[in-house]
Amino acid sequence: MLAIFKKELRTYFYSVTGALFAAVNLLVIGLYFMASCLMNMQPSLAAVMQNVLFILLIMVPILTMRILAEEKRQKTDQLLLTAPISVGKIVVGKFLAILAIFGVPVLVSCIFPLIMTMFGKVRYAESYSAILGYFLFGASCIAVGVFISAITESQVIAAVLSFIVLFLTFLMSGIVGILTQSGDNPASLLKVFDFSSRLENLMAGIIDVKEIVYFITVIVLMLFLTCQAIQKRRYSVSKNTISLSVYSNVTVVIGIAIAVVLNLMVDQIPTRFAEIDVTANQMYTLTDDSRKFLSSLDTDIQILVVGTREMMESYDYKEVEKTLDQYAEISDHVTVIYKDPTLDPTFYQKYTTDQVSVGSLIVVNGDRSKVVSPYDLYETSVDYQTYSSTKTGYDGEGQITSAISYVTTDNIPKLYIITGHNEDSLTNFTDLGNAVKKQNVETEELNLMTSGGVPEDADAVMILSPKSDYSEDDTTYVLDYLKKGGKAIITSGYTESDTPNFDSILAYYGLNHVNGVVLEGDQQHMYQTPLYIIPDAGSSTLTTATQSAKLLNLLPQTSGYTVSDNAVRDTVTVEQALNTTDRAYAKTTLAENGESVSAEEDPSDVSGPFVVAAYVTEGADGSDDETKIAVFGTDNLFADQIDAMVAGANVQMVTSALNDMIDQEINTTIPAKSYDTAKLTVPYGTALLLGFVFILVIPVLILASGIVVWFRRRRK
Repeated sequence: MLAIFKKELRTYFYSVTGALFAAVNLLVIGLYFMASCLMNMQPSLAAVMQNVLFILLIMVPILTMRILAEEKRQKTDQLLLTAPISVGKIVVGKFLAILAIFGVPVLVSCIFPLIMTMFGKVRYAESYSAILGYFLFGASCIAVGVFISAITESQVIAAVLSFIVLFLTFLMSGIVGILTQSGDNPASLLKVFDFSSRLENLMAGIIDVKEIVYFITVIVLMLFLTCQAIQKRRYSVSKNTISLSVYSNVTVVIGIAIAVVLNLMVDQIPTRFAEIDVTANQMYTLTDDSRKFLSSLDTDIQILVVGTREMMESYDYKEVEKTLDQYAEISDHVTVIYKDPTLDPTFYQKYTTDQVSVGSLIVVNGDRSKVVSPYDLYETSVDYQTYSSTKTGYDGEGQITSAISYVTTDNIPKLYIITGHNEDSLTNFTDLGNAVKKQNVETEELNLMTSGGVPEDADAVMILSPKSDYSEDDTTYVLDYLKKGGKAIITSGYTESDTPNFDSILAYYGLNHVNGVVLEGDQQHMYQTPLYIIPDAGSSTLTTATQSAKLLNLLPQTSGYTVSDNAVRDTVTVEQALNTTDRAYAKTTLAENGESVSAEEDPSDVSGPFVVAAYVTEGADGSDDETKIAVFGTDNLFADQIDAMVAGANVQMVTSALNDMIDQEINTTIPAKSYDTAKLTVPYGTALLLGFVFILVIPVLILASGIVVWFRRRRK
C-alpha cells in the first residue's frame, strides 16, 4: 500500500495536477480569510470554511478523474490487478495519496487561527471545528470521486459525473425541502445523500459525533464500493463460465446495509451525549438554570411548533430546533410536536385569537397556553441606512423556559411601576422590560396620589429615578407598604433640587443618598472616563449570579449612598452589592454660573467610597413577610447599550432580586445569547500584507514548484 501511495503522490506532482489543486484551494481560502478575518475582523474561521466548500465541488473531480479511469483506458490496471497486493490496499493507497494533497491547504488553514491570535481573542474551538468539517467534507468528496473513476474508462466522463453527483449532494437539502413542503413523503429518504446539512453542526461550532460518523461512513462505503467495482472486473471470468459478480452484488448490499444500520444506531444517541457545544457563549446548550427548572417539572408540557422541521430549516430557525430537541431530551414531561399549517391551518385558534406565523411556538399545559412569536426568539438590529436587519442574539432558551414557567404557574406576580414624580419609564429600557416579562411578572403603572397607596395585590413596586420630590403622603404610602413586608426595586440619581422626602424612604433603612454624580479616581475601576464606573462586587443576592459567571458591572453617571454608621435597627441587613474605591468622589454641583464645573476633585466634593448598589432586608412588623429592597444609584446602568457592554450583567441583578422577592427558587429568566463577540484589531496595512502572502505568494510558490518539477520531468 505504501508503494501505491508514493507512486500516486509522485504522479500528481509530476503532472502539476496536485500543485494546481493545492494552489487554487489556498488562493480561495486565503481570499475569504482576508475578507472575513483580516478585513472584517471576525475571530473565527467558521464563515471562511463554510464559504469555500464550493471550490471542492470543482477541484475534486479534476483531482480524482484519472485515478482509476485512465489506468482502465490504458489497460495498465491489469498490472495492479495481478500484483501480489489486495485490491483494498490498492484503493486505500490511491485514496490516501489524493488525501495527502488535499491535506496541504487544510494544514495551512490550521495556521490561520494562530496568526489571528496576534490581533485579539480568537475562537479556536469554533475555528478548528469548522476546519474538521471542511476536511471531512473534502475527504468524502474525494472518496466519491475515486468510486466514480473506478466505474468508467473516460477521465472526462469521470470528472463530469463526479461534479454532478457532488453538486447534487451539496444541493440536496434544498431539493428535499422542496419535495417535502407538503409534509413527510418518500422524498425525505434523499436526506441520506445530503452532505451540506450534515456539516451544519461542525460549521456552527458543535463537535457532533453523528456528523463525524456519517462522513467516515461515506468515505469507507465509497472505498468499499470502489473495491467491489474492481473485484467484479478482476474475478469475472467470462459470460460462459461461473462469475463472482453475484457474490459481489450481495457483498455490496451487505456493505450498504451495515452503513445504514450503523448511522441509524448512532442517530439514537441522545443529543446531550453526541454533541459538544464549543461556541464561545454555549449558544446551543441549555443553561444550568433551565436544566434545574426542567428537572423540577411534575406536569406534562406540549410545545407545538407551527411548521415542519423542513419549514424551520428553510426559515433559518436551526437554533430553535436544537433547543427544542434538548428540552424534549432533558425532561420526560416535555413533548415537542411539529404541526404542518398547510394540513391543519386553524389548529392554533383554540390557543389564541391572534394570527400566528411559521416558526411560532405554542406552549401548552392543560387549559393554560402561551404563544411565543418567532420574532421574540431572536434579537435583531436595524441598519436604518439600508433598512436591513441583522440577528444580534438568540433568545430561544429564555423565551421557551419563560413560557413553560408561565403555563405551570398558578399565580402571576404583579409589579407596580410608580409614576407621578417625573420618573423614567420602563419602556425606555428594552432589555430590562424583556427580562421582567420573561419572569412572567405582570406590570402596571401606579400613581400614588390617585390610588391612595400601594394596592394589596402588589408583589413588588419599582421606582425609577424620580426627578421631583415625593409628597409626605406618597412617602408614607411607600413606607407603610415596605414596613408590612413589601418588596421594592428603587433607583436614584442626581437631581438639580434635593428630594428629602424620597431620600427618607431609604434613610429609614440605613442608606443615605448623596445627591451628586460619582466619579471614580482609580483608573482600574473606570471605563474610558471617571463617569463610567466599574465597581467592586460584594457578596449579595444581587451579585451571586454575575459573580459566578465572572461578569463585571458598569454604572454610568451614578449617584451613591453611604451606610449609616450606627445600625438603624438591629433587624435591618444591608448587603453592599457594588462599591466604588475610596478614591471616588461625588460632584454635588455640576454647573456654576452657567458653566460646567471641572471633573477634577476639589474640596467641595464628597469623598468616597460609596455604595452604588445594595440589597436591604428586614423582618416585617407582626408578619412572617420580609421587607426586601434592591437599591441602585442610577437607572442608567439598565440602558440597552450599557447592559450589552457587560453581557447583561446589570439587568441580571434586577432579575436576581425579583427571583428572591417572589420566592422563585429556580431562576427562569435566561438572558439572550449574543452573536456579537469581540472583534480582532487588525491594522489595514497588516491585513493587506497577510492577504498578499496567502492569496498570491504561497499559492504561486506551490504552483511554480509544481510546474518546475513537471518541466524537468518532461525534459528527461
